[in-house]
Amino acid sequence: RRAWQRAQAPGEPAPAPATLRGRCALSKRCLSRPEAFPSQVASQLRHGDLLFACEPLDLALPLDRAIRKVGTYTIEWLAARGAKPSGYETAEHVGLVVADASGHATSVIEAVRLLGVRNLALEGFFAEFIAGTRFFRGRLEGVTTEQCQKAVSYASRRVGANYASRFAPPSSLATTPWTQEFYCSSIVDYAYRDALEQDLVFTNEPFPLMFQPRDFWEEYYRSQELELPSGFGSNPTLLMHSPRVKCVELDLNAPEPVEETHEMF
Repeated sequence: RRAWQRAQAPGEPAPAPATLRGRCALSKRCLSRPEAFPSQVASQLRHGDLLFACEPLDLALPLDRAIRKVGTYTIEWLAARGAKPSGYETAEHVGLVVADASGHATSVIEAVRLLGVRNLALEGFFAEFIAGTRFFRGRLEGVTTEQCQKAVSYASRRVGANYASRFAPPSSLATTPWTQEFYCSSIVDYAYRDALEQDLVFTNEPFPLMFQPRDFWEEYYRSQELELPSGFGSNPTLLMHSPRVKCVELDLNAPEPVEETHEMF
Protein backbone atom coordinates (compact mmCIF):
# COMPACT_ATOMS: atom_id res chain seq x y z
CA ARG A 1 0.00 0.00 0.00
CA ARG A 2 1.46 3.30 -1.05
CA ALA A 3 -0.10 6.70 -0.50
CA TRP A 4 -0.62 7.69 -4.11
CA GLN A 5 -2.24 4.35 -5.00
CA ARG A 6 -4.54 3.79 -2.07
CA ALA A 7 -8.17 3.18 -2.94
CA GLN A 8 -10.75 5.15 -1.01
CA ALA A 9 -11.84 3.16 2.02
CA PRO A 10 -15.53 2.64 2.82
CA GLY A 11 -16.83 5.71 4.66
CA GLU A 12 -13.60 7.64 4.11
CA PRO A 13 -13.71 11.16 2.66
CA ALA A 14 -12.59 11.50 -0.93
CA PRO A 15 -8.88 12.26 -1.47
CA ALA A 16 -7.64 15.75 -2.12
CA PRO A 17 -7.20 16.83 -5.76
CA ALA A 18 -4.19 15.32 -7.47
CA THR A 19 -1.99 18.38 -7.34
CA LEU A 20 1.15 16.54 -6.26
CA ARG A 21 3.15 14.00 -8.18
CA GLY A 22 4.24 10.48 -7.30
CA ARG A 23 2.66 8.41 -4.55
CA CYS A 24 1.40 11.59 -2.95
CA ALA A 25 -0.92 12.42 -5.82
CA LEU A 26 -4.06 10.67 -4.61
CA SER A 27 -3.56 10.88 -0.86
CA LYS A 28 -5.34 13.47 1.22
CA ARG A 29 -2.70 12.87 3.91
CA CYS A 30 0.23 13.79 1.71
CA LEU A 31 0.32 17.55 2.15
CA SER A 32 4.09 17.87 2.12
CA ARG A 33 6.90 16.05 0.40
CA PRO A 34 9.95 14.63 2.18
CA GLU A 35 13.26 16.42 2.01
CA ALA A 36 15.63 15.60 -0.82
CA PHE A 37 17.11 12.11 -0.79
CA PRO A 38 20.48 12.09 1.00
CA SER A 39 23.02 10.39 -1.29
CA GLN A 40 24.87 8.86 1.66
CA VAL A 41 21.94 6.53 2.34
CA ALA A 42 23.10 4.44 -0.62
CA SER A 43 26.23 3.52 1.33
CA GLN A 44 24.05 1.75 3.91
CA LEU A 45 22.58 -0.58 1.28
CA ARG A 46 23.89 -3.62 -0.58
CA HIS A 47 22.88 -5.62 -3.62
CA GLY A 48 19.94 -7.83 -2.67
CA ASP A 49 18.98 -5.97 0.51
CA LEU A 50 15.30 -5.67 1.37
CA LEU A 51 14.18 -2.04 1.63
CA PHE A 52 11.12 -1.51 3.83
CA ALA A 53 8.95 1.60 4.06
CA CYS A 54 6.86 2.28 7.17
CA GLU A 55 4.57 5.21 6.46
CA PRO A 56 3.03 7.13 9.37
CA LEU A 57 -0.49 5.83 9.93
CA ASP A 58 -3.37 8.10 10.89
CA LEU A 59 -5.38 5.87 13.20
CA ALA A 60 -8.36 8.21 12.89
CA LEU A 61 -8.81 6.72 9.40
CA PRO A 62 -10.52 3.32 9.10
CA LEU A 63 -8.13 2.14 6.39
CA ASP A 64 -5.04 3.00 8.41
CA ARG A 65 -6.46 1.28 11.49
CA ALA A 66 -7.09 -1.84 9.41
CA ILE A 67 -3.56 -1.75 8.00
CA ARG A 68 -2.17 -1.55 11.54
CA LYS A 69 -4.40 -4.45 12.60
CA VAL A 70 -3.10 -6.64 9.76
CA GLY A 71 0.46 -5.82 10.80
CA THR A 72 -0.25 -6.66 14.43
CA TYR A 73 -1.89 -9.98 13.51
CA THR A 74 1.07 -10.83 11.28
CA ILE A 75 3.59 -10.22 14.06
CA GLU A 76 1.49 -12.23 16.50
CA TRP A 77 1.31 -15.08 13.98
CA LEU A 78 5.11 -15.11 13.78
CA ALA A 79 5.51 -14.92 17.57
CA ALA A 80 3.14 -17.85 18.05
CA ARG A 81 5.54 -19.91 15.91
CA GLY A 82 8.66 -19.10 17.88
CA ALA A 83 9.80 -15.89 16.24
CA LYS A 84 10.98 -13.03 18.43
CA PRO A 85 10.00 -9.78 16.71
CA SER A 86 11.97 -6.79 17.96
CA GLY A 87 8.98 -4.47 17.76
CA TYR A 88 5.57 -3.86 16.25
CA GLU A 89 6.50 -1.71 13.24
CA THR A 90 4.06 -2.19 10.38
CA ALA A 91 5.73 -2.08 6.97
CA GLU A 92 3.50 -0.94 4.12
CA HIS A 93 5.97 -1.68 1.33
CA VAL A 94 9.14 -3.61 0.49
CA GLY A 95 11.46 -3.63 -2.50
CA LEU A 96 14.74 -5.26 -3.54
CA VAL A 97 17.91 -3.13 -3.71
CA VAL A 98 20.04 -3.18 -6.86
CA ALA A 99 23.71 -2.15 -6.75
CA ASP A 100 26.19 -1.53 -9.55
CA ALA A 101 29.41 -3.43 -10.13
CA SER A 102 31.22 -1.34 -7.50
CA GLY A 103 28.61 -2.20 -4.87
CA HIS A 104 26.95 1.23 -4.93
CA ALA A 105 23.17 0.98 -4.47
CA THR A 106 21.47 2.56 -7.47
CA SER A 107 17.85 1.42 -7.67
CA VAL A 108 15.02 -0.66 -6.22
CA ILE A 109 12.97 -3.36 -7.93
CA GLU A 110 9.43 -3.20 -6.63
CA ALA A 111 5.88 -4.23 -7.45
CA VAL A 112 3.30 -1.46 -7.11
CA ARG A 113 -0.39 -1.11 -7.83
CA LEU A 114 -1.32 0.26 -11.25
CA LEU A 115 2.27 0.05 -12.52
CA GLY A 116 3.36 -3.54 -11.81
CA VAL A 117 7.00 -4.55 -11.40
CA ARG A 118 9.50 -1.81 -12.12
CA ASN A 119 13.11 -0.84 -11.47
CA LEU A 120 13.08 2.62 -9.89
CA ALA A 121 16.11 4.81 -9.22
CA LEU A 122 16.93 4.93 -5.52
CA GLU A 123 16.30 8.67 -5.28
CA GLY A 124 12.90 8.24 -6.89
CA PHE A 125 11.98 5.49 -4.46
CA PHE A 126 12.59 7.66 -1.41
CA ALA A 127 11.10 10.79 -2.95
CA GLU A 128 7.72 9.19 -3.60
CA PHE A 129 6.89 8.46 0.04
CA ILE A 130 5.17 10.93 2.31
CA ALA A 131 7.04 12.94 4.91
CA GLY A 132 7.60 11.05 8.15
CA THR A 133 8.08 7.65 6.49
CA ARG A 134 10.68 5.47 8.22
CA PHE A 135 12.88 3.20 6.10
CA PHE A 136 14.49 -0.06 7.19
CA ARG A 137 17.19 -2.16 5.56
CA GLY A 138 16.66 -5.91 5.83
CA ARG A 139 19.28 -8.60 5.19
CA LEU A 140 18.75 -12.32 5.06
CA GLU A 141 21.14 -14.11 7.36
CA GLY A 142 23.22 -16.94 5.95
CA VAL A 143 22.84 -15.83 2.35
CA THR A 144 25.87 -15.60 0.05
CA THR A 145 26.74 -12.79 -2.34
CA GLU A 146 26.05 -15.14 -5.25
CA GLN A 147 22.58 -15.93 -3.90
CA CYS A 148 21.81 -12.20 -3.52
CA GLN A 149 22.89 -11.70 -7.12
CA LYS A 150 20.62 -14.55 -8.23
CA ALA A 151 17.66 -13.07 -6.34
CA VAL A 152 18.14 -9.68 -7.99
CA SER A 153 18.48 -11.34 -11.40
CA TYR A 154 15.17 -13.16 -10.86
CA ALA A 155 13.43 -9.88 -10.01
CA SER A 156 15.11 -8.01 -12.87
CA ARG A 157 13.80 -10.49 -15.43
CA ARG A 158 10.28 -9.77 -14.22
CA VAL A 159 10.37 -6.01 -14.64
CA GLY A 160 7.28 -5.16 -16.67
CA ALA A 161 5.10 -7.86 -15.08
CA ASN A 162 1.63 -6.88 -13.89
CA TYR A 163 0.67 -6.24 -10.28
CA ALA A 164 -1.08 -9.19 -8.59
CA SER A 165 -4.18 -7.40 -7.32
CA ARG A 166 -5.64 -10.71 -6.13
CA PHE A 167 -2.44 -11.49 -4.16
CA ALA A 168 -2.12 -14.80 -5.96
CA PRO A 169 1.26 -16.53 -6.35
CA PRO A 170 3.03 -16.14 -9.72
CA SER A 171 1.74 -18.66 -12.24
CA SER A 172 4.08 -21.49 -13.16
CA LEU A 173 2.23 -21.70 -16.48
CA ALA A 174 3.33 -18.24 -17.64
CA THR A 175 5.29 -18.52 -20.87
CA THR A 176 7.65 -15.66 -20.00
CA PRO A 177 8.74 -14.18 -16.62
CA TRP A 178 7.11 -10.81 -17.32
CA THR A 179 3.70 -12.41 -17.92
CA GLN A 180 3.59 -13.48 -14.27
CA GLU A 181 2.02 -11.22 -11.64
CA PHE A 182 3.48 -10.04 -8.34
CA TYR A 183 2.65 -7.82 -5.37
CA CYS A 184 5.33 -6.00 -3.40
CA SER A 185 6.34 -8.71 -0.95
CA SER A 186 5.86 -11.60 -3.39
CA ILE A 187 8.46 -10.35 -5.89
CA VAL A 188 10.99 -10.30 -3.03
CA ASP A 189 9.77 -13.61 -1.58
CA TYR A 190 9.92 -15.52 -4.86
CA ALA A 191 13.23 -13.96 -5.85
CA TYR A 192 14.84 -15.49 -2.78
CA ARG A 193 12.92 -18.76 -3.12
CA ASP A 194 14.51 -19.08 -6.54
CA ALA A 195 17.95 -18.00 -5.35
CA LEU A 196 17.99 -20.39 -2.39
CA GLU A 197 16.06 -23.15 -4.19
CA GLN A 198 13.64 -23.39 -1.27
CA ASP A 199 9.85 -23.59 -1.20
CA LEU A 200 9.77 -21.25 1.81
CA VAL A 201 12.38 -18.70 2.85
CA PHE A 202 10.92 -16.25 5.34
CA THR A 203 8.73 -18.65 7.33
CA ASN A 204 8.75 -22.34 8.17
CA GLU A 205 5.15 -22.86 7.07
CA PRO A 206 2.84 -21.16 4.57
CA PHE A 207 1.44 -17.85 5.76
CA PRO A 208 -2.35 -17.48 5.41
CA LEU A 209 -3.32 -14.11 3.96
CA MET A 210 -4.73 -12.08 6.85
CA PHE A 211 -7.41 -9.43 6.50
CA GLN A 212 -8.41 -8.17 9.91
CA PRO A 213 -10.87 -6.83 10.83
CA ARG A 214 -12.56 -9.05 8.27
CA ASP A 215 -15.79 -7.02 7.99
CA PHE A 216 -13.83 -3.91 7.02
CA TRP A 217 -11.75 -5.66 4.35
CA GLU A 218 -14.75 -7.45 2.86
CA GLU A 219 -16.48 -4.10 2.38
CA TYR A 220 -13.25 -2.53 1.16
CA TYR A 221 -12.89 -5.07 -1.64
CA ARG A 222 -16.62 -5.14 -2.34
CA SER A 223 -16.49 -1.39 -2.98
CA GLN A 224 -13.95 -2.16 -5.72
CA GLU A 225 -16.11 -4.99 -7.07
CA LEU A 226 -13.61 -7.57 -5.90
CA GLU A 227 -13.78 -10.55 -3.59
CA LEU A 228 -11.63 -10.73 -0.48
CA PRO A 229 -8.36 -12.48 -1.43
CA SER A 230 -7.72 -15.84 0.21
CA GLY A 231 -5.04 -18.50 0.31
CA PHE A 232 -1.39 -18.24 1.27
CA GLY A 233 1.12 -15.50 0.58
CA SER A 234 3.09 -12.78 2.36
CA ASN A 235 3.11 -9.12 3.28
CA PRO A 236 5.89 -6.60 4.00
CA THR A 237 5.50 -6.87 7.77
CA LEU A 238 5.92 -10.67 7.57
CA LEU A 239 9.23 -10.28 5.74
CA MET A 240 10.39 -7.46 8.01
CA HIS A 241 9.90 -9.49 11.20
CA SER A 242 10.95 -12.86 9.77
CA PRO A 243 13.50 -14.69 11.94
CA ARG A 244 15.75 -14.89 8.88
CA VAL A 245 15.89 -11.13 8.35
CA LYS A 246 17.99 -8.68 10.32
CA CYS A 247 16.51 -5.19 10.09
CA VAL A 248 18.17 -1.85 10.78
CA GLU A 249 16.53 1.55 10.43
CA LEU A 250 18.27 3.69 7.83
CA ASP A 251 19.87 6.87 9.08
CA LEU A 252 18.77 9.54 6.63
CA ASN A 253 21.12 12.01 8.30
CA ALA A 254 24.25 9.87 8.16
CA PRO A 255 27.50 11.70 7.29
CA GLU A 256 28.92 11.37 3.80
CA PRO A 257 30.96 8.15 3.66
CA VAL A 258 34.63 7.91 2.69
CA GLU A 259 34.72 6.92 -0.98
CA GLU A 260 35.43 3.21 -1.38
CA THR A 261 34.32 0.42 -3.69
CA HIS A 262 33.15 -3.14 -3.11
CA GLU A 263 33.45 -5.33 -6.16
CA MET A 264 30.22 -7.22 -6.72
CA PHE A 265 30.52 -8.99 -10.07
